[in-house]
Amino acid sequence: MRLQFATALILSTLVLACGSAQPEAPKLTELQRTRSGDLEIMLLAKTDALPSGKGQATLEFHTGSDHHLVDVGTVKIGATMPMPGFSPMLGSVFVNKGDAPGRYTLDTDLGMTGTWTLKVEWDGPAGKGSATFPGTVR
Repeated sequence: MRLQFATALILSTLVLACGSAQPEAPKLTELQRTRSGDLEIMLLAKTDALPSGKGQATLEFHTGSDHHLVDVGTVKIGATMPMPGFSPMLGSVFVNKGDAPGRYTLDTDLGMTGTWTLKVEWDGPAGKGSATFPGTVR
């Protein structure tokens, strides 16, 4: 009886130890921060710049007063890069809700290195608004 209990305890411990070994999410670097009304909008990425070509980033909306994440509803982002003497280059940014209200995952496709202008628009529980900031692509 004791042997069965000890065996069950060891197996349970091993299962728990193996099952809880999940890879840690990569730490994100803050690339840009801007304010719009009472909201702080932060652009985050795995490196110190957005990647050229296809990549990912994170956008977070925080309340300015207590810095908590806040759900802003539907988010759209436009990405343009000024081209002297030509029309601006257009990039694509697809926005998906993230793992918490107020956090959004961005799938980007920015075809050239340099400074892009990112225009963020939102409409939802926190009201309607927009903000523009630069995004460095390397």
